[in-house]
Amino acid sequence: MATKPDAEQRFAAQTVRYTRRAYQASLSRGQKVVEIANGNLVETLPDGSTHVLKKAPAKHKIPAGVKLKVT
Repeated sequence: MATKPDAEQRFAAQTVRYTRRAYQASLSRGQKVVEIANGNLVETLPDGSTHVLKKAPAKHKIPAGVKLKVT
């Protein structure tokens, strides 16, 4: 018997779906998209070509449960 996904799982699935739609919509409208691919900040053009802008900054790993103060 399959279990119903909880709200967090549904939200994550919807986020993936809507992000993909926005990415494709931007390219289909002739706009550029900037994304991180293979550790680089990459500009993707509507024709499918890519241009590396720079190396992406390192990720900051924060342990679960840590509260951050944004100033």
